[in-house]
Amino acid sequence: MNVLVVRRAATLAIAALLGAGLVPLAHASDSQAIGWILTRVGNSARPIEGTLEASAVSNESAVVMFATLGSKEHRHIDYRFTTTTAEWGGDAWVRLNGSGAPSVPCAAACQSPVGFRRTVYVTSNGRALSSTVYVAAFDMQDPTLTITSPGWSIRKWRPHWQELSTSDASGSTSVTAMHESAGTYRGGQLAGGRYGSLVSAFVPCDLGGSGSVSLSGGTRVWPMSCDRASSVVDASPGRTTWRVTGEITGAGSATGVLIVVDFPR
Repeated sequence: MNVLVVRRAATLAIAALLGAGLVPLAHASDSQAIGWILTRVGNSARPIEGTLEASAVSNESAVVMFATLGSKEHRHIDYRFTTTTAEWGGDAWVRLNGSGAPSVPCAAACQSPVGFRRTVYVTSNGRALSSTVYVAAFDMQDPTLTITSPGWSIRKWRPHWQELSTSDASGSTSVTAMHESAGTYRGGQLAGGRYGSLVSAFVPCDLGGSGSVSLSGGTRVWPMSCDRASSVVDASPGRTTWRVTGEITGAGSATGVLIVVDFPR
């Protein structure tokens, strides 16, 4: 399992962020989330290709895409699909299977993602899937999902989306300007749903910093740091509490440090 993170160049210095003042960011809510469930027509395994195009509504606009195999306590991520987390304010992407899908730079030097329209790729990189694909989006305007591969059906889904940002992580001392943050991140926790959940975790120090944290609640304990694994995707087939513990001081290009999307029943 490969993880590829594409980072953009820093456009705000740490000192400028610290002087900008704290901007509180709220937890995401279901009323701002929209999603799609993609299922195969028939029993044959099929590759999938497509795009999701949408405009950001806020600095917290983001998309999570993943596929699962199995049911109930046996449900798990299918890494043959390119699992993706994209935050509109910066090029902080989590891609598994070593996808080479291009990232798109922010408009206006990434000062704010609001109103910026972006395309995210839905892809299995030619691999045939026997799984179900889920696309969850938060705070998006005029989203258009297009699947170009034959043999897939699409239905709407209202995902339960939770997000912990650099500004509302308990015990942390971070400031946020537009879509960048600086300060000390001391982790946090979010509870997954009854039928399982997927987590996407990111440490806010891709623009510079030091320290380490660990993510627990899923298949294993995942160490994360500024100079090694800065992002992790994991899943649990049942109820769990996703916890990030440790401490990191630095500056980052993404403010959503912990995103949890519950599996549907």
